[in-house]
Amino acid sequence: MWSGNGARGKPSRRHPFPAPQHLFTGRVSAGKTSFQNCNITNHMKNMNKLDDMKFYIRKINAERLELFRILDIDLNTDLNYRMNTEFTIIKSQHEKTMLDMEKMTQSISDTIEKYKEFIEDKDSYSFTHTYLLKECNQLKEKVRMLLNENRKLLVEQADQETSYGEENRFCDETS
Repeated sequence: MWSGNGARGKPSRRHPFPAPQHLFTGRVSAGKTSFQNCNITNHMKNMNKLDDMKFYIRKINAERLELFRILDIDLNTDLNYRMNTEFTIIKSQHEKTMLDMEKMTQSISDTIEKYKEFIEDKDSYSFTHTYLLKECNQLKEKVRMLLNENRKLLVEQADQETSYGEENRFCDETS
């Protein structure tokens, strides 16, 4: 738009045409009137250009809407196909994941059972080990006692042999 003051005969921002009192009063000079007529003519040309541009924009918008309508049909058809395909893929992945989870759950259950068996075996071995340790300690104690008894017997035997040897010598001497 044009800047200026409507009171001076120029179009203002608010009013595209000059103020009516200046156009139709007899006091306006001929130079100003031709300038104002030129401004009005230019303004009319600009308005025609604006109308042409509005028509062109409406035409482009109509073509654009038609293309969107066509693309929407194709996009929706394509989208439905894609969604069905993706759903099938996701469903397949879900089933595989569920099977894997079942296998994992079964594997965990089997592992827990084996773990329980190992604990029972460990407890059994632990009990057996404890029993054998006690028995081993008892046998060691018996061996120690038998060694002491054997030592005593050897000492007695040695004493008896000495005493027998002395008796034999004594008997030999007396005879």
